[in-house]
Amino acid sequence: MASEQDVEGKESIRPEAGRPGGSIATLGAIVAGALVLQIAGTLINTLVPLSLALAKQSPLLIGVVGSAYSVGFLWGCFKLPPLIRRIGHIRAFAVFASLQTMATISIALLPAETWVLPRLVMGLAAAGHGVCIESWISGQAHPSQRGRIFGLYQILNRVALIASQLAVGYAAVAMESMLLLAAMAFSSALIPVCLTRARGPESSDTGTLKLGLLWAQAPAAVIGCLYVGLMSGPLVNVAPAYGILIGLDQRAAILLTASVQIGALMLQWPIGHVADRYDSRIIMLASAATVVAALGGLGIGLVAGPMPALWLLGLFGIVGAGSIPLYTVAVTHAFARLKDEQPVGLSAGLLFLWGIGSTIGPLAASASMQTVGPQGLPLYFAVLSIGLCVFLAIRLVRKPAPGALETRHEATPMSVPGMGSRLTPLK
Repeated sequence: MASEQDVEGKESIRPEAGRPGGSIATLGAIVAGALVLQIAGTLINTLVPLSLALAKQSPLLIGVVGSAYSVGFLWGCFKLPPLIRRIGHIRAFAVFASLQTMATISIALLPAETWVLPRLVMGLAAAGHGVCIESWISGQAHPSQRGRIFGLYQILNRVALIASQLAVGYAAVAMESMLLLAAMAFSSALIPVCLTRARGPESSDTGTLKLGLLWAQAPAAVIGCLYVGLMSGPLVNVAPAYGILIGLDQRAAILLTASVQIGALMLQWPIGHVADRYDSRIIMLASAATVVAALGGLGIGLVAGPMPALWLLGLFGIVGAGSIPLYTVAVTHAFARLKDEQPVGLSAGLLFLWGIGSTIGPLAASASMQTVGPQGLPLYFAVLSIGLCVFLAIRLVRKPAPGALETRHEATPMSVPGMGSRLTPLK
């Protein structure tokens, strides 16, 4: 009879995952590696647009470099799963960490005009890491613990993101040294993963995209995912440059982007709970309307005169709170409407939509800034948010949701790579 260690796939980890606390112990290595990756990735995501703005580069170049990361991520989501299945999770994790390290060092060596290529590679590797991490956690977490584990991971991930953003602004370290620190972090993420005795799960077959069916059954989810990508891309990759262009110093510009993440962290869990009990489209409409109100306050404040930094940070925090968590609501809405469809194919379709938005967003936002000036960024956010409000209002009038469709079912945990967080629709 074959020993327990000889059993392939998920059977080799099921006994450990079934013990109380076993899932958390088994997943400790991959979660630790993922958190180090989050710190390194946030350092680069913040340093790159900030350094481009300080170097007086054009807003268009800042947007192109930001979109290159999203293009690489989108490409990697569809091209890398076969590689992960072929060589295994741990080896694939090591390959992607090596690519991240090399791309980070190349940013320190290359002129700013060529940063598109390393950012493309970093997006590709980040997608590979996301697939490894999500499938590993999903495969090894016990069903009774999965929600708590993803919730814990999400909180830790967001805290790591905010802390690393603040470190860029408050650490008295030169740009080149920060890049070296980020490269060291990418490499050190390998240590806990390569030392673990746990085996990565076998990757299941991926489903096909069902975008046509998704649009027919849940158009609000399609528009919601696109909206979050179009908003989150510029909030991560362009907002630091916006802060510099309106006269903020480096620390204040970093606080501007950190306030977006803090706002998203504070509202993400409450908005998920509320969406479980009411029509998801109403929640999305209320959140988008809140973003419009915050941007209206920003516009009034700028017309009246110089705005206190605290008010500016608070308004951007509201923008982050009202926009980024909508991805969770959109995913929950999609799974409620298509509960009988293949979840993997549906998840891939939603991730694809987010990737499209996050690819176009930095380019569109930077083009708006190039045309209008720095205030083109909040104008871009306002146009998107008003458009979402109009669309959702029309959908609610034309097709009120029957009660049966609002019954919530457990949804597959989803991630928002450009922001670095794990978004888990709650049951």
